[in-house]
Amino acid sequence: MRVVRALLVAVGVVAVLFVMLDSGAVNAEPAPAAVSVSLGTLAVLFAAGAWAMQVGGRRERVPLLAGLAAGAGVYAVVRLLLP
Repeated sequence: MRVVRALLVAVGVVAVLFVMLDSGAVNAEPAPAAVSVSLGTLAVLFAAGAWAMQVGGRRERVPLLAGLAAGAGVYAVVRLLLP
């Protein structure tokens, strides 16, 4: 169940990032490629938070933080690899 929650959060994050950064619904032009660096940094911070919650005994928060990390990280890599 925790994996499913993390995946649902990741899919939601990817959807929101796409709409806000690259779909054209908010801005006429996509966000610059340098935004991927910021997204990657956020992914690392969220992953560190998930690890800290796991180690610290707050396991109920791990799926949220892991999903945020996965969503931001995947979107950052996809933005860099796809034109």
